[in-house]
Amino acid sequence: MTIEVRSVCHALIAVSLLASVGSPAFSQEQDTQQVDRAYVAPVITEPDLPELPATPVLSRDGYPDCREDFQKFDAPFDKAEDTNRCTVLLDRYYAEVLTPFRQRMIDHQNEISKIYTDKVAGKMEFTAKSRDQFYTDMRREHAASDPDGANLADYRALETRYQEDRAYLQDRFCFNTGCGGYAVPEYVVKEDKSDKGEKDGKVKSAKRSKGPQKCKKAKKRGGLLGGILGGVAGNAAGLGKIGTLISSGVGAVLVSEIACQLTEDEQKEAAEATVEVTKKEEVGATATWKSPTRAGVSGSSTVTALNTEPNGRKCLNITDVAIIDGQETRVSKRMCRGQDEEGYTILA
Repeated sequence: MTIEVRSVCHALIAVSLLASVGSPAFSQEQDTQQVDRAYVAPVITEPDLPELPATPVLSRDGYPDCREDFQKFDAPFDKAEDTNRCTVLLDRYYAEVLTPFRQRMIDHQNEISKIYTDKVAGKMEFTAKSRDQFYTDMRREHAASDPDGANLADYRALETRYQEDRAYLQDRFCFNTGCGGYAVPEYVVKEDKSDKGEKDGKVKSAKRSKGPQKCKKAKKRGGLLGGILGGVAGNAAGLGKIGTLISSGVGAVLVSEIACQLTEDEQKEAAEATVEVTKKEEVGATATWKSPTRAGVSGSSTVTALNTEPNGRKCLNITDVAIIDGQETRVSKRMCRGQDEEGYTILA
C-alpha cells in the first residue's frame, strides 16, 4: 500500500513538471533568451560628405599684348605716348583681373575651411575615417591655394610678366623722353619716299615737333622729369603729410609728359593736387590747380580707382590732366600705401 502511494506521488510530480515546462511563462522566458542571443544592431547608412567648391581658375586670355606697339612710331614723344598708353592698360589688368583673382583664392580658402568646421568636424553621422579623410583633402586644397601653391601658378606667371613688361616700358619711356639718366632725344624725322614728301625727302613724323625742346628747357630750369612712366617712378618715391614730398621732389609724383611742360611753381601746384587726392582715398576725389604765373595753364588730379590688395596694401589709380594754352595732356599713374605706411608710394 505504501509503495503504491509513493508511485502515485512520483507520477503526479512528473506530470506537474511537464505541465510547467509547457506553460506560457516558461515559453516566454525561453523565447526572450533566444532573441537576446540573436540580436544584431541595425545598419546605419553614412551620409555623403559635402563636396569642396570648384577651384577658381585664372584665364590667360585678356592680358594686354601691347608691349612693342610703340615700335610702330618714329618720333620719340609718339613712342613715349604709346608706352604710357600700354602701361595704363597693364595697370588696369592688374587692378581688375590679377588683384581680384588673388582675393578669390583667399575667399576659396576661407570657404573650404568653413565647410569642414561647420559640416564635418565633430559630426558623428560620419565615421572618424571619413572625417579624417575630408580634413586631409581640405588641407591639401588649402595649401595649393596659397600664394606659392599650384593653384596660383598662372597668377604668378602673369604677375611676373606684368612686372617685366612694366619695367621694360618704363625704360623705353625714359629713353624717348630723356628721364632716368637718358639724354633728351632730338626730334626724329623720317625719309618719305612717296611723291607727297618734301623736296628734301624728309617730313615730320609727329605733330609735336616742339615738345622735346620745351621739355629740354624745363629740365634746364630745374624741372624734374623724375623717371616716371604713367605715374610710376624708376625708384620708389613716397608721399608723407600733405605738402611734403619725399625722395626726388615733384618728379616723384608727376608724369614726365606733364612735368616737362610746366614751370617749377606749376609743378609744385600739380604735385600738391596729387597729395591732396591721395589723402581723400576715395574714387572721384579731385583736386585742381592753376598756374601762379601763366594765365592759360591749369590742371587736376582725380582718383579713378581704389582697391585693397590681399596683403592689405591700398592702391589708387590717379588721372592727371594739364591744360596749357587750350591743349590738354591726360596721363594715368598708380600709387600704393602699405598697411603700416603713412603715405602713398609710386610703384617702381
